[in-house]
Amino acid sequence: MLIPTLMFTAVASLSFIALTRIHNFYRGSGASMSKAQEEWTTGAWKNPHVQAAAQQAAMGAAAGAMQDQFSSPQYNQNQM
Repeated sequence: MLIPTLMFTAVASLSFIALTRIHNFYRGSGASMSKAQEEWTTGAWKNPHVQAAAQQAAMGAAAGAMQDQFSSPQYNQNQM
């Protein structure tokens, strides 16, 4: 029980440090959510490669949703 507790604490601490550093880097760059949204709508979404990837992902998700999750057995006659 002690080893998983120590490992969890170490991972949680490292995650907190990483998120803090990313947050400081992000805030120091002058970025904001409105700038990111504007860049996405004017730049990235206009890229044909991004559009094709999004279309393929949507088609794959729709095809996966249409498939049966589990196959049910088919019984043609009463077998006892």
